Amino acid sequence: MTASMAFAVLAGAGWGGYTLWHDGSPGPQTHALCAPDFSRAAYVATESAYLSLVTVTGEGDFLEEEADEPGGVQTVHVRVDKNLKGAPGRTLELGQSVGLDRAGAYTTTGATHTYHLLRPGKQYVISYYLGGSYGDGYVLYSKAEPRADRAVRQWSRHIAARAAAPSQAGC
Repeated sequence: MTASMAFAVLAGAGWGGYTLWHDGSPGPQTHALCAPDFSRAAYVATESAYLSLVTVTGEGDFLEEEADEPGGVQTVHVRVDKNLKGAPGRTLELGQSVGLDRAGAYTTTGATHTYHLLRPGKQYVISYYLGGSYGDGYVLYSKAEPRADRAVRQWSRHIAARAAAPSQAGC
């Protein structure tokens, strides 16, 4: 698997960043692509630098990343309704990895963790990082949350618990 293919796989799963790990030995080097463990909401709360309840206010552009790979990045505009962790601005433009289904519509089917497709007018809890080349940042995790009050209570408990994700070999 090439580095660009591995990056595309991780980006398709909702992780736009990576860490290269060097095993310290002389000669050929071992590298691993590492992403946070977002398999449980409690881990998302611990591993995320930014976690917010947002409402999607509009869609931006679609950016095709690799000509030979389906999908790319859909940018969305969000209003931050409640900062749960971190303190970003009140409005953000964020990128989200998307694939294309057989009809050509955007999809996040196949992601390795909760990664709901962000749609205008809907409310979500999202984990994201700031920076990069997709407006203000990039979505790493997204979960539809139709009941804001319940979501804030639930995610506040996850943050307070500080659950540690299992360590990943080589990361």
